[in-house]
Amino acid sequence: MSSGGLSFWAKALTLVAVVALANQRVLAHGDPDHPEVIPSVELWGPLISELSSHSFAVHVGAVDGKARGATLRVDEASERRSDPAGALRSVVSAASVWHTLRVDGLLPGRRYRYQLDVEGLAAIGGEVTTAPPFGDSRPLLLAVFGDEQASPNNDSVSSRSIIQAVLAESPDLVIGTGDLVGEGGSEADWRELSKTHGPLWSQLLYLPALGNHELIGDSDASFFRKLLPQAATRYYSTRFGFVQLIFLDGNRPGSREQTRFLETELNKSERDPTVRTKLVVLHQPPLSMGLHCGTSGSMNEWMLLFERYHVDAVLAGHDHAYERLERNGVPYFVSGGGGAKLYDQSPCGEPDEPALQRYESAHHYVMIELRPLAGRVAVSVRAQAPQGLPFDRVTLPIVRNTVGKLQPDSANQGPPRRFHRGYLRYILRHHGLQLGVALLFGAVIVSAWRYGRRRSP
Repeated sequence: MSSGGLSFWAKALTLVAVVALANQRVLAHGDPDHPEVIPSVELWGPLISELSSHSFAVHVGAVDGKARGATLRVDEASERRSDPAGALRSVVSAASVWHTLRVDGLLPGRRYRYQLDVEGLAAIGGEVTTAPPFGDSRPLLLAVFGDEQASPNNDSVSSRSIIQAVLAESPDLVIGTGDLVGEGGSEADWRELSKTHGPLWSQLLYLPALGNHELIGDSDASFFRKLLPQAATRYYSTRFGFVQLIFLDGNRPGSREQTRFLETELNKSERDPTVRTKLVVLHQPPLSMGLHCGTSGSMNEWMLLFERYHVDAVLAGHDHAYERLERNGVPYFVSGGGGAKLYDQSPCGEPDEPALQRYESAHHYVMIELRPLAGRVAVSVRAQAPQGLPFDRVTLPIVRNTVGKLQPDSANQGPPRRFHRGYLRYILRHHGLQLGVALLFGAVIVSAWRYGRRRSP
């Protein structure tokens, strides 16, 4: 290789290094033309981790890892006392890094105000409404969104807009479809999530599914489970009014223990006359036409249980878009537009393609209204951009699409999965710089090898 050639490659490598450093500075500090003040985060939370007709719990942790005492005081929202010591309910927790303070003996469907005092830190206030009693006829409103992938390197404007819009809707509870942060092992990512989600966590019950990004750098999802004790077991079931909510760990699709758990919970709900709606939530969608396509091949037993027990809807994320799908009487919704970069529709073959009814590559949230009527519950679903009009509305049950049997490991039997344009777009969006550097170094290595061969006798 001539000295001129070496000079060219040296300049090229220098340029790539400069671009890489500049890119990292922008990622680390955000848009230099639109700086924002980042408040310090002293506490993880507070967040409402439990909510029933007669109780609620506030969960909080110290960011610095120091053990402190905590006191929770609760009053009727309309009550204004000059002395907080005279509160309706008061709970004290001994010194610890993490606290879950539970208040019992409350009235159903009532608004309460609370004050949380953590030793050495400023007092925090909030309000929460207890769940309605069983048999209550008022409608329930659920908000659904996921795939925020919060990180200092990720523009959180869409996530903040969604949080503000959801709060304005005043839902009864919020369902998260997973991938809350970019990397579960990154404290900076969890701090970023706390900043955007704090106003929601402090007043609404938030029930999340475990995503795959929560496992990056934290293979056991230990911090996810520590911060969100309502999901500490990775898969769980909970009751809210007449709704049974079952959360599965899609990172372990089709596992025997979860299959037994799912069937047990669905069977109990089927025999309980006070359960009028059954919803299943998980991160990886059984059916999808997004970048990842569906995972029906490993979830076929679960899907057959959804059909057998007439699950009202299956809610998922993972693919960064909104999707409405249906198979054998069960509606599937993908809500993965919570803030991460969006995906276009991909060719996924069967059984995903025949199931798809609507696909929108948009940041959004979903509102589910459950209205009890004589003998049934009317379920309506609305997909909503945080600043704009709804782009999809549907009333369940949706148009039925009867298709053939699912077979283990042979579902998605359409065209073989191939490297399609969606993967290329994903790589260019998320890893363009790394790809460019890798190609350049590859070119340098090949050129040096060829130069060495020419110099060899």
